Amino acid sequence: METVYDPTDPAHLRDPYATFADMRGAGGVHWCEPLSGWIALDWASVQTVITTPRVFSANRLLPVHERLSEDKRATAADVLRWLSLWMVFQDPPNHTRLRRYLSTVINPRMVESLRASITDITADLFDGLPKDRPIDFFTEVALTLPGYVVMDLLGVPRDRLAEVKQWSDEMMLFIGSSRGVENKYERARHGAYSMAELFRQLIDERRSHPKDDALTRMITTEVDGETLTEDELIASMMMIGNGAQDTTAHLLTNGLIALHQRPEVAAKLTADVDGLIVSAVDEFLRFDSPVLSTGRLVAADTELGGQQLKEGDRIFAMLAAANRDPAVFDSPDEIVLEGRPNGHLAFSKGVHFCLGAPLARLEGQIAFRHLLERFPGLRIAEPLETIPWSNSLVSRGPLRLPVVLGGE
Repeated sequence: METVYDPTDPAHLRDPYATFADMRGAGGVHWCEPLSGWIALDWASVQTVITTPRVFSANRLLPVHERLSEDKRATAADVLRWLSLWMVFQDPPNHTRLRRYLSTVINPRMVESLRASITDITADLFDGLPKDRPIDFFTEVALTLPGYVVMDLLGVPRDRLAEVKQWSDEMMLFIGSSRGVENKYERARHGAYSMAELFRQLIDERRSHPKDDALTRMITTEVDGETLTEDELIASMMMIGNGAQDTTAHLLTNGLIALHQRPEVAAKLTADVDGLIVSAVDEFLRFDSPVLSTGRLVAADTELGGQQLKEGDRIFAMLAAANRDPAVFDSPDEIVLEGRPNGHLAFSKGVHFCLGAPLARLEGQIAFRHLLERFPGLRIAEPLETIPWSNSLVSRGPLRLPVVLGGE
């Protein structure tokens, strides 16, 4: 019987890797009926999809709008107004133009300048956590740490993190999840409108009272004598706010689960944090990628993985599956802390390589160092089989992760 990937199956949400391996053994590209599109599973096919924008277009939003019923199109249009300006949904040359602006603000040098601030945020956050009862690591640590960092980056008061996160989640109902969710387009419109209003106010404040911060640089940076339009600024803030939080949050949760299941790996990393933390974080990213897939629209008839794809078809490049391809990674289902070549695709590749990758890596390195050094007795307080996983084709990770930190 042919193995089929079903993104509505809770078991596949929790652990899709055996299914991916079975399907990959029969070919790297498959039609997925539940998704009404193709999925690419092997490393070579996934790399082709994410690095060939002339054939596999990131600008995949218009067909979503066209498939909607008439009564939903007006609501969806209000969301598409903003999503269509996100850099991740554009192809060159406009993608190139937007990336040139944003990379002047978000780059490795800027990220390194945040090291002390991220360390302080992490220490303060851990200082305030109870050690004698379960906490939800996902909400109280994994989301909060990168949330505070990105709120500071965008000039948003930290006490507004929860509502901005809610708005972002509502907006993501449009593209990343929401199978079976009621009123998802109305909720997505509410999230988009609310974020736009807040970010417009912050932009106005910075224009009146500039500061030496990332938001002011986003507003004032010129490329070829031009700045971003106000709508492009707002859309970019939405994109950064969304991407900079969830990816790091699931890096932390998925990595912690991996260590929990492999105490010998945790012991080795704890014994040599200084020497292994950089490679360990990249191995966590490869082993259980915080981004499940990235979607593309086939722009021209093509052949991929022995399949004939037609113009207008949808295809999902399953980054998580590619990162377990045995043709590229020896012992792909094991965590190898030393000597593994860094060829994973967790941050995509090519022109759409994640702009925030250095930030996510640094946050992961600092957070795991603190966890291992301060809470050697940390344990997960609920069977993993009962923990629900994110119902998303983008984010991959648990929706809660109860842990007891134990004594320091």
